[in-house]
Amino acid sequence: MINTNPNYETCQISDIKKIIEKKNYNLIGDVIEFGTFTGGSTKTLSSLFPEKTIFTIDHFQGLEKTNKNVPKDSDWIERAFALDNPLYVDNSNVPKSIDELLERFKGHDNIKMIISDVHQLTQPSDYGIGKIAICNLDVDIYEPAVSALEFLTKCEWSEVFIRFDDWHGGESEYDQHERLAFSEWIEKYKYEFIITHGGFIGGVYVKR
Repeated sequence: MINTNPNYETCQISDIKKIIEKKNYNLIGDVIEFGTFTGGSTKTLSSLFPEKTIFTIDHFQGLEKTNKNVPKDSDWIERAFALDNPLYVDNSNVPKSIDELLERFKGHDNIKMIISDVHQLTQPSDYGIGKIAICNLDVDIYEPAVSALEFLTKCEWSEVFIRFDDWHGGESEYDQHERLAFSEWIEKYKYEFIITHGGFIGGVYVKR
């Protein structure tokens, strides 16, 4: 397992632009997001990077059943984060349909939504995806994180900044999810990387 940044800083989505500008990374391309759900992070990314296309991917069926241990304090139950889950019927922050979500995206013309199971994604060119500079990974559990990172490898990039919404640095009960998927991905492809944020929400700069 890759060690997390000992300062355990958190990578807030609203800070991504100033983070990458401060570091002076050579990031060229658009933004890809795995895990749309309410669309809140998608709209933030759209506003931060109006000159980029925001490709956001979700099947809106919620979490699958994971074969890894589920942390006791998490809400990672099967079908969590599905738009039609009765758990959210009284939650106004959760759209009740994809059409309602699309309404929220009005005025954000640089958002392109891809409705697909992350495991069933084909080639980036099939979705009009070219060069990628930034990735927001918010799929929570191990299995979709593995598939998301594999799809990212298929994308065109030389350097990319990845925000991990559930990195949970320093929390051993989360060792088998996003951080494990990242560790295995790095080992498989031998990418160079710097962990910029090792806290609850992670940030990693990766170079091929």
